[in-house]
Amino acid sequence: MKIVHLATSLAGGAGIGLWRYHRALIGAGADSRVLTMHPPAGLEHEVAQVRWRKHLLPIRLLRRWGVSLGRPERIKNQLAALDRAAGHPSYELFTAPFSDYCPEDHPWIAEADIIQIHWVAGLLDWPRFFARVRQPVVFTLHDQQPYLGGFHYAMDAVGNSHLDALEKRLVSVKRHSLRRHRIGVVANSRWNAHEARASAFYPASAPIETVYYPLDTEVFTPRPRAPAKAAAGIDPTRLIIGFACENLNNTRKGFDDLLEAIADLPDPLRATLTLLSFGRDPAPALRARVTLPWVHLGFLHSDETKVAAYAAMDAFVVPSRAEAFGLTALEAGALGVPVVATRVGGLAEAVPDAVPGGTATLRDDLARLLADDALRATRGAAGRRLAQERHAPAAIGAQLLAFHRTLAG
Repeated sequence: MKIVHLATSLAGGAGIGLWRYHRALIGAGADSRVLTMHPPAGLEHEVAQVRWRKHLLPIRLLRRWGVSLGRPERIKNQLAALDRAAGHPSYELFTAPFSDYCPEDHPWIAEADIIQIHWVAGLLDWPRFFARVRQPVVFTLHDQQPYLGGFHYAMDAVGNSHLDALEKRLVSVKRHSLRRHRIGVVANSRWNAHEARASAFYPASAPIETVYYPLDTEVFTPRPRAPAKAAAGIDPTRLIIGFACENLNNTRKGFDDLLEAIADLPDPLRATLTLLSFGRDPAPALRARVTLPWVHLGFLHSDETKVAAYAAMDAFVVPSRAEAFGLTALEAGALGVPVVATRVGGLAEAVPDAVPGGTATLRDDLARLLADDALRATRGAAGRRLAQERHAPAAIGAQLLAFHRTLAG
């Protein structure tokens, strides 16, 4: 079976999840390939670039003079105007279902039995794409955007009522694009599958199935903690609190809540702690709020460097305000690192011991964990078992391939 994946990027949690699904499908015997905006070098046999549609010279000149004729530009300008009128409100992302990229023109699309759509912000023009492709399409829910209008998480829609009309209009555009098309939906958590069903966005006939991210637990495997701390330049006698996300400035990820929880820990415990993190560098104002020794490793590109960082941690914290699953929690857990997490979205499936949101519950669970060696060992072992038993690439590749075969008929 020939499966072609579409994604804006192979970076971030969604890109990593895509790549692991892709490799699991190959392991299950599928002919799986990826189309993306910026493919990595050396993988031309399985990853190719989606090209931007070059417009005619008059249109390019008008754009240069500030005249926007295309739908992507018009929506972008409308969004900016609405935000200005509302006083520049805050939300993570807002993505319109229009694009000047044309993945439907790539020859791999014509050859595909199934097209699997991932995180496609800026890549996919829904009306044009679905008017031209005829194969069954599988939506992969890495966040909530595929069944919302422009927002990527429903919590942002709640807090930005000035965009209600635009959000509803884009939902209508997307649903209209899918009419009479054979659709399947793969969710990265049971929570995300439930929310997709409850939205009534997809046709009633569309199957929706939870397929967890695969993880190679031979790569993400426990390592001795003291040498890992020393390798990170940290005194092995220190207790290490870990945090990671693509961008520490993303308020949804809750790094500010973690800092507040740490500040409220008892002074004798705080005196033993070091914070270890990785991801894009935080803004100076956020950095200034860190009140204990801190080693920030920057953005880590490879699994090996991430494993080395996780291995040094005594506890890993995921204080997200919204989360479709929680990939970093899974990765840390696979190394036997106990995880403190907020019970939001699909994160509760990645961390069964997750606590209700709020800095007080984070602080209390973190303090309890750091003070109890046996509890850390027990919760770390449970996280390792969960990764091994539920996220095995061979089993997930087989599950995903079976879903595709059923949809293809």
